[in-house]
Amino acid sequence: MGNRLNGNNIVDAPSLVRDNGFSDPFVNVCAALGWRPRSLVAVLTAYLDESYNQRTVKNPNDSLVYTVGCWVSTCERWKRFGKEWRSALRSAGLEWFHMSEYESRLNDYQDWTELKRVGVLKRLHRIIKSNVLYGITSSVNCADYDKLYAGDLRAAFGKTYYGFNVRVIMKGLAEWADATGYDGQIHYVFAELKGQGNELDTVFRRSLANPEMKKLLRLDGMWAKGLMRDVRQLQAADILAYELNKRCVNHVTAGKKFARKSLENLAGSLYGDRLAPLYCGEKELKHWLRLLGG
Repeated sequence: MGNRLNGNNIVDAPSLVRDNGFSDPFVNVCAALGWRPRSLVAVLTAYLDESYNQRTVKNPNDSLVYTVGCWVSTCERWKRFGKEWRSALRSAGLEWFHMSEYESRLNDYQDWTELKRVGVLKRLHRIIKSNVLYGITSSVNCADYDKLYAGDLRAAFGKTYYGFNVRVIMKGLAEWADATGYDGQIHYVFAELKGQGNELDTVFRRSLANPEMKKLLRLDGMWAKGLMRDVRQLQAADILAYELNKRCVNHVTAGKKFARKSLENLAGSLYGDRLAPLYCGEKELKHWLRLLGG
């Protein structure tokens, strides 16, 4: 599907997940997290948000990359996440958390000391890692996508970079569910984004109209949108999307192949069974075309 980002390196990943040797990986992952059997409710909920970079005077030659990040977990764990997130934000004097404003030291974050900045972000990372079951991101190189996918291909794979990434993530979650033995439904919640509603309508209308696809993707017949400032789980997805977007830009931009400390703190212990960060550049996009005879 794409290249999987792992720490400082990117390696080819023909499958989004791998067999970890357990007869029932889903149950074992939950057991490793200390999750009780009664918490394994029939429906998982996935929250998705996006992030993308722009060229600046400081970085005029950066490749443009569009990223969508997703966390998935059980209803019970998301409920606990919400309480812990709200408590952390209150302690920091915040009503909601926005990663790009935090990174740029804007608005509520402009007078924060470095000690507070690091402490708050690490606390939010701990809350995410203790409550999510799985994470996946999809990042696409915009220039490569524009070059290779036009006309009917564009309509099939996604008219927008956002639509393409959403398709990749939904397919990836289906593969993860297959590999882990989870056969319940996945409910999707997307951050409200201007101009992206029609693309989501197309994705879900086509998927729900196809019984096999609906079953494969484990759709429950509906999807939802929410404002990131009001939905705490979307704020966690925003952090993930932001960090992996930075990681991909650093990877494809010559001379900047490093991983941010904040990404290592968030994702270092999750790579493998609990986090699949994917990047689709020219090589990966051409691979898809060859598979489909394009």
